[in-house]
Amino acid sequence: MTTRIRFVLDELVPPLVRDSRWFMWPFFVLAYGTLSVRHFMEFKSRAYSMTAEEYRRFYASLGKSISRRRNTDLNEASVRFILDKLPADTGASLLDVGAGNGYLLGRLAQARPWRRIAGADVVVNKDAASRFQIYPGMLPALPFAENEFDVVTCTHVIEHLLDVEASVKELLRITRRRLFVVVPRQRYFYYTLDEHLNFYPRIEPLLRLFQPYPVICTVQDGDWALMVDVGGDAG
Repeated sequence: MTTRIRFVLDELVPPLVRDSRWFMWPFFVLAYGTLSVRHFMEFKSRAYSMTAEEYRRFYASLGKSISRRRNTDLNEASVRFILDKLPADTGASLLDVGAGNGYLLGRLAQARPWRRIAGADVVVNKDAASRFQIYPGMLPALPFAENEFDVVTCTHVIEHLLDVEASVKELLRITRRRLFVVVPRQRYFYYTLDEHLNFYPRIEPLLRLFQPYPVICTVQDGDWALMVDVGGDAG
């Protein structure tokens, strides 16, 4: 549903209208559940001057937004892409960066008998922490050792980041075998919901950051889904 709404807004509404404050204001009110949406609408202008603590507090303030009320940002096709390409062997370790409410961790926990399964997020969700080991952490500096996890997933996170290049390096640093990344296939507009800072109508600017590792890249129901073969075991 989110992908369909985004398609209508971004592709069918004339850009001059689509990216106007007056047109987008009611959508922000609906998405954030308040009439006071100015600081949400101006997030792109404010984000790059925020300290790490200000950035964390901003995301902690999103408890009633539509992105926090829904179960997941992932579409089912992207989930299946990840599940189908997990390592076949058992006993591996897994980290979900941007774990949110633990939806993806729950799906992955059902798919494999993991030796260790954990998540990390800039704001720790209490429900997720009651079911999984969730670490507070913010890209591009995560509290993990080099190659600590066999599999790392990072879905609907990169579009929010202040420093994408450094964050990709950090994801590669902590991954021993396979890294999965999902980002929206989305055009840039200033007034966008879900606090997006980075936009990938084309995936090449992001793909180059994973060099020299082989990458499988597909479009899954409107999102880019990537598998990065860090350990050379994809077969």
